[in-house]
Amino acid sequence: MGVRGPVQLHALQQGRGLAAMAVVAYHLSITLSLPRYLGQELFVDFTRRGNLGVDFFFVLSGFIIAFAHGRDVGRADRLRNYLVRRFARLFPFYWMCVGIFCSLVALGFGTAVELPHTASQWISTAFLIRLDNFAFPIAPAWTLVHELAFYLAFALFIVGGRVGVAAFALWMLACLMVFEYPNEPNGSPWATYFSPLNLNFLVGMLAFCAWTHGRPVIVKCAFAAGLALLGTVYVLERGGMPYNLLQIAYAVAFGLIIAGAAALESAGQWPSNARLLNLIGDASYSIYLTHLAFLGLLAKSMIWLSGHVPLQPELIYTVVFVSTVACGGLLHLLVERPLIEACRKRLADKPKPVLLTQNVG
Repeated sequence: MGVRGPVQLHALQQGRGLAAMAVVAYHLSITLSLPRYLGQELFVDFTRRGNLGVDFFFVLSGFIIAFAHGRDVGRADRLRNYLVRRFARLFPFYWMCVGIFCSLVALGFGTAVELPHTASQWISTAFLIRLDNFAFPIAPAWTLVHELAFYLAFALFIVGGRVGVAAFALWMLACLMVFEYPNEPNGSPWATYFSPLNLNFLVGMLAFCAWTHGRPVIVKCAFAAGLALLGTVYVLERGGMPYNLLQIAYAVAFGLIIAGAAALESAGQWPSNARLLNLIGDASYSIYLTHLAFLGLLAKSMIWLSGHVPLQPELIYTVVFVSTVACGGLLHLLVERPLIEACRKRLADKPKPVLLTQNVG
């Protein structure tokens, strides 16, 4: 696979940031509607499908992995570097979050969450390999199970060439044939690993191929086409058509948007200087993993404050939303990014010492 364009695509980071904020807004509307919070629905008409940010993340992951590791395909010597980078990106910060969260729950905080009960549940929680149909302590972790499965499947491309392609194609075919959506966050292993949601990764990879090999004039039009398809599918769903029949269409819409945005940026026609949105995109993983905890904590704090100072519900929503995103951003800058850099440095291939020999005689 060839790669053209800038080393880093700001459009991808901005897409990550928008998707992360959509998920935060979606969950915040649900949280504040609960009786133990405000018991009032806020901005539901705007946030009701913010959970599609997860669908977007999966498509974007397919694009990014192909973008970052396309040159590694068929080169088994690059496998270690690939695994180190994926491990550092996924696990260290997750382990820190799940360790702190489980400790707090064990001490009596977060009573709405249960700790794993069995060995298989603890293994699933630690290594993001679903062995049981239970809810992860950090609820968004169910999506990371799909991510890890895709990372391991892509590793077959690096090691096996044609064998990897065949294995990946069989996986995608199985997902298409089984077509069973997991009842997340309590999905079964079967429904998780053969969910049609995994097809989103394939759509992202195809979007990357369209960007790298398609005619730029045509690919740039994909952005507008993707937006039009996204709007059409959303209208169909609001009209009563079930999501299960529209999920692939949503994925294709996101793939078109991503490929088109990449083509526009490559042509210098994309606003790459949106620094705040770029930062939120960089921090999207931290925001995504921690937002439910921060939403609950900050919402309770603001509701307590509203008992002493009159606050409009809309103001509470706005403050909690902005603060949650900001807390995730700070965690990225102060914890996640240094942790990733330290982990990659620690696990990176070290140069082998050169043995100097002296010929005598």
